[in-house]
Amino acid sequence: MKINELSQFLTQVSLFKGLDVPIILEYLSKIDFKIKDYKKNETVFFRGDSLKNIIIVIKGSAHGEMQKFNGDTIVINQMKVGEVIASAFLFGKSNVFPVDLIALENSKFLFLSKEKYLDLIQSDKRLLLNFINEISNKSQYLSKRIWFNFTNKTIEEKILSYIKENSKNNTIKFLPNISILAKQFEVTRPALSREISNLCKRKILTKIENNMYSVNFLKIMKREI
Repeated sequence: MKINELSQFLTQVSLFKGLDVPIILEYLSKIDFKIKDYKKNETVFFRGDSLKNIIIVIKGSAHGEMQKFNGDTIVINQMKVGEVIASAFLFGKSNVFPVDLIALENSKFLFLSKEKYLDLIQSDKRLLLNFINEISNKSQYLSKRIWFNFTNKTIEEKILSYIKENSKNNTIKFLPNISILAKQFEVTRPALSREISNLCKRKILTKIENNMYSVNFLKIMKREI
C-alpha cells in the first residue's frame, strides 16, 4: 500500500477521525511505521507478548481468544479492517497482549511507533480526543460483554439478546459464523445450533441462507410477557 493510499485509508480509522489526507501524510512522515502480512490462522501475538506499537488492521480480520485450563477456547472479540488492536493496553502498568491474537484470513496490520504517536497526540487535540474515545469505546464494549454473559444465563437468552442488539430490518446474521459465536457465548457449537433450530421450529426464526434468518419479534414479545 502506497503512503497516499494509506493516508486516505486512515481518514476512516477512529484514531485519525477529523483529519484530512495532507495532515495524515505529514504525521506519517514523523512516525516510524511498517506494514506486516499474516496468513490465515497464524498467531500474530501470544498472550503476554509486549505491546510496543499502535496496531491497526488494514486488510483482513483477526480475533482475540483465551484458552481455558480444559483446553477450550473463548473468543473475546473480532477485529475487522480499520480497527485498533488492544488500544486499552497501550499505556498503563501492563503493556502486554491480554489474549492470543489470531488472523482469521490473510491479513495486513499497520504498526505505528507508540512513542512517536504519543508526541503527536500531545501536539494535536484531535488525536488526543480520538484516542480517549477509542479506549473508552473499547472499555464500554468489554463491560457490555461481561454483563451479557452474566445476565443472559441460558443459551436461548443469549441468542435472543444477540438478536435484539444486532438485527436489522427484522433480519439477523450470526457473525462471523456459528462456531466463533458459540465461543463468544461460552457454549459448544452443537448446543448453539440446537437452540437456533428450536427457535426455527417455534417460528421465532426463519432461515434465509447460511447464518441469516428473519426474525418474528411478535413471538419474542409474547415469550417475554
